[in-house]
Amino acid sequence: MTHQALPAQTARPRTLHSSPRTAGPLQLVPPTQRSRSPRTPSKLPRMSELAIDTGDHGRIIDLSREPDAANRLPRGRAGGRYRCCACGNALIFTGPATPDSAFTPRFRHPGSPGTDRCTAPAPHQADIQSDLTTVLDLRERLARALPGTVISLTAQPQLAGQRWTLPPALVIHQGDQAVVVERPRRPLTKTTAETRRQHVRATYGERTAHWWFFDRDDTQQYLSAGTVKVRPHGTPDTHPKVRPTPAQRQLVHNGAAVCWIAKDTVLIPYGGHPGTYPAHDGEDWSGEMASWAKDWKISHPYPADSAAWWGLVPLPLLTFGAHTGFRPAPAFQVMHALEKAQKGREAHRRRLAREHAQRPKPETTAVATASAPTEASSPHPSSQPAPALAPIKASAVHRAPEQAPQAVQPPPADGPPLPQRAQVAPIQESGSHPRFTWRALLRLLRPGKTSR
Repeated sequence: MTHQALPAQTARPRTLHSSPRTAGPLQLVPPTQRSRSPRTPSKLPRMSELAIDTGDHGRIIDLSREPDAANRLPRGRAGGRYRCCACGNALIFTGPATPDSAFTPRFRHPGSPGTDRCTAPAPHQADIQSDLTTVLDLRERLARALPGTVISLTAQPQLAGQRWTLPPALVIHQGDQAVVVERPRRPLTKTTAETRRQHVRATYGERTAHWWFFDRDDTQQYLSAGTVKVRPHGTPDTHPKVRPTPAQRQLVHNGAAVCWIAKDTVLIPYGGHPGTYPAHDGEDWSGEMASWAKDWKISHPYPADSAAWWGLVPLPLLTFGAHTGFRPAPAFQVMHALEKAQKGREAHRRRLAREHAQRPKPETTAVATASAPTEASSPHPSSQPAPALAPIKASAVHRAPEQAPQAVQPPPADGPPLPQRAQVAPIQESGSHPRFTWRALLRLLRPGKTSR
C-alpha cells in the first residue's frame, strides 16, 4: 500500500503597505524624542506640595497655590523648618536651579532613595489632602469677598503627623480683630466642638467671633426639613428648613455662629417655633378658625434652644465684605422683617377670631314627634304655610296596619262622555291545544258542508 505525499503548502507572503506620507523603511524614534501625553492634573495636591512651616507660626504651605514659593522660601533643610503634614518628619525644599528650568518645586523626605514616599498610611494621607483642599478652597473664596484682608491657615507644629478630627481653622485678621472660621469635612461630635471652642478662646480671646461653615451638599451635615413660605417686606419667598444636629445646637448655645455654604452662597439660620395661639377673651377659634390658630414664631439673630427647626436665609458670600466685623447684616434685616410680619399676622388672625365670636350662632329647632299637633289633625288649620321640618328619624315613625290600596279616581271631564269600548273577553288558555290540519281549515271555510 503506497501513500501519496501531499504537496507542501507555502505560506502566503505578507505584504507591507507603506504609509502614503512616508516612503522607505520604518525608523525607530529614540526614547528621548517620544512625546508623552500631558498628565491630567489631580484635584487634590500631592503630598510633596504640602508642608507645615514651623518658621512662620505653623502656616500651611501648598505649592500648587503659591507659584512664587521658590523665590521666597529658603531651600534645603532650612534647619528643620518644614514638616510633613502626614508623618511629621522634616522635609527638604527643592526648587529650580535657573529661572528657565522646568523643574517643579517640591518637598521631599531626606534619605529616601528614588521616588520620594511618605511613611504615613495611605488613608491618612488622603484625609490630609482632602481636609486641606477643602479649607484652602474656602480661603480663596473669602479672599475674593474680603479684599485687602489677611487670611491665614496655621497648624500647631506639635500636631504634625497626628491624625486630626478637625482640619486647621482659618483666621481672618481685620485690624485688631480676629475671626476664626472652621470648615469641618467629617461629622462633628459635641466633644470635638467643645475642645476646639476652648482652644480658640484660649488662643484668641473670649470675645473672638467663631464661625462654623458646614457643607450644604453633605447629607450628614445638612438634614433637610422641607421649606417654609415667608413674606419678608411683603414679598413672597421660600426658605429651606434644616434639622440641626446636637453638635450644631451646642455651638449656637455656646455663642458660635453656624451657617451652611454652597459654592458662593451662605445660608444663615434662624429659629422656628411652631405652636397654637392661646385664646384671649372675646375670641373664638372653633370651626373654620381652628386652622388659623396654628402658626410659628421666629427667634433671631441666632436660633433659640427650643427651636424645632431652623430656617435658612440665603446670602451671597460677597455681602460679608460689605460690612465690618464679618457680620451678615442683610440676613439679620430679613429676620427682623419676618418678625414684623409675624406680629402683623397674629394681630390679623386674632381680629378674625373676635369677629367669629360675635357672629350669631345658628338656632337648632326641636321637632316634636307625637305631642305636637299637625295640620291634618288640627280642627282649625292655619292658612300660613308650615315651616320646613327637620328630617325625622326612622325610629319615630308609627306605621299603621296594612290596608288595601284605594284606586285614585280621576277628576270629571268637562264635556259629553266618550263612548265606551266593547269589552273583549279574555282569552282562556286551555290545557291542550288542537293540532292544525288542512282539513280543519277547509271545514271552517265551508260552513255548509259537513265533514265525513
